[in-house]
Amino acid sequence: MQPFVPREYESVQTDVLVIGDGIAGLSCALTLAEYGIKPLVISRGKGNTYLSQGGIAAPIGENDSPKLHFLDTLRAGRLLNEEEAVRVATFEGERAILKLSSWGVNFDRKDTFYDLTLEAAHSRRRIFKVRDYTGRAIYEALHQKVKEKEIPLLKGELVEIYTDRGEVRGALVKTERGYTAFWVKALVLAVGGAASLFARNSNIQSIGGDGIGAALRAGAFLVDTEFVQFHPTVLAGTKNLISEAVRGEGALLVNDRGERFVDELAPRDVVARAIYSQLQKGRRVFLDLRPLVKRGIDLEERFPQIVSILREEGIDPRRELVPVEPAAHYFIGGIATDTYGRTAVRRLYAVGECACTGLHGANRLASNSLLEGVVFGMRAAEDIALHLPFWRVEKGKLTPTAGEEGFTLPQEEIKELRNLMWEGCGVVRNGERLEETLHRLDEKLGEYLPKRLESPEGRKFFDLLLVAKAVVLNALRREESRGCHFREDFPEEREPFRRRFEITLKEVLP
Repeated sequence: MQPFVPREYESVQTDVLVIGDGIAGLSCALTLAEYGIKPLVISRGKGNTYLSQGGIAAPIGENDSPKLHFLDTLRAGRLLNEEEAVRVATFEGERAILKLSSWGVNFDRKDTFYDLTLEAAHSRRRIFKVRDYTGRAIYEALHQKVKEKEIPLLKGELVEIYTDRGEVRGALVKTERGYTAFWVKALVLAVGGAASLFARNSNIQSIGGDGIGAALRAGAFLVDTEFVQFHPTVLAGTKNLISEAVRGEGALLVNDRGERFVDELAPRDVVARAIYSQLQKGRRVFLDLRPLVKRGIDLEERFPQIVSILREEGIDPRRELVPVEPAAHYFIGGIATDTYGRTAVRRLYAVGECACTGLHGANRLASNSLLEGVVFGMRAAEDIALHLPFWRVEKGKLTPTAGEEGFTLPQEEIKELRNLMWEGCGVVRNGERLEETLHRLDEKLGEYLPKRLESPEGRKFFDLLLVAKAVVLNALRREESRGCHFREDFPEEREPFRRRFEITLKEVLP
């Protein structure tokens, strides 16, 4: 496909461009700076790192070990994980905590010891936290360090990736001033996931996943796209998470009859489906935090952000039940990479939620995502630092795309897409609904070829459709239930499907 090229744009050369300023993007940028390479970072605004409440998993506590963390991760991922990626992440947990601490993150302590907490499917208390706003604390600390290192940060949005003969040349970014074509030696994508493709989701940005679609069009592969993790406890009717750390401390899940119906510390997919089942039966589901109060836990001290969110909604968790429901939360699949963030396109790297190393397998173990961002962000930076002296900046020859640039994102169609994905490819799936969803996505993709691709907004919606189709296509291929992918027509794991499915651009084009 011909890439989008605006009629007017500024050309800028820079060695390394990092798209995204969450934990993965900034870990990469700060590590590059420590090697004497000053990247340019593009920020779209606060991403999901900022919202993370629980913490970051690392096996450093007493009676813990990287091997135990490794085994817990494999168990949660239903043995679909890439073992090399799991080994790298779990055995570099200590390094990740030390590096974040050196960058200014002050994790909670009791006296001189780290105050570790427990989350679902972990066999040990290994979650490093900053009360219940760990992501915000990390985000703010890393941004402060970026300022200290004088790493340039520009507000903008990825529009297009330019390649030539399977190698990155640059990227088109839209800023308040207009379009800028950045010609680079290396491009790092840290653009977040695609859970916002679903009507009910917990993502901070209004829409995401278009950067993954742009990478697919540029020649990268996608993998594990069927695995979308649905967080079981989102405050009903909102995007606000109620961290499972509250369940780790003893909060209970009950229905409107006061009945407990699931082990609160079971893996997220189990808890999410149990809640979904209750809702489908016409029951309401609540989190009961009152047992924590009885145990003497000060909710405002331990969970200040959650208490503040609930009070804004008129709920006092010390006395009242908190209504919850599942919502799409984390995109386990993404751009296929190795453990250094390298993609199928030379000099194009992907880190964080947009990337898929295979760490999470079929289901992400709680609090492994922040760990993933730090570990693989640093490793991508190290690989770039080693190879940068062998690369040169090569400008591509661009021919402006014909057509208008005034097309705006079709909000009604985005709403329709989200509803389609929630109903047809949500918490519980089956072949008939997936086939119908795939048919409707193909109809939409056909409408967007070719005229609407002549505008950046039209192309962005097209990229969202590509990623949505990749999710549905792999969900159809996986005729089993494994991890957070549940097919009611194939409710058991099946050994022939203990393999991973890649997606190419050719497979998702109509």
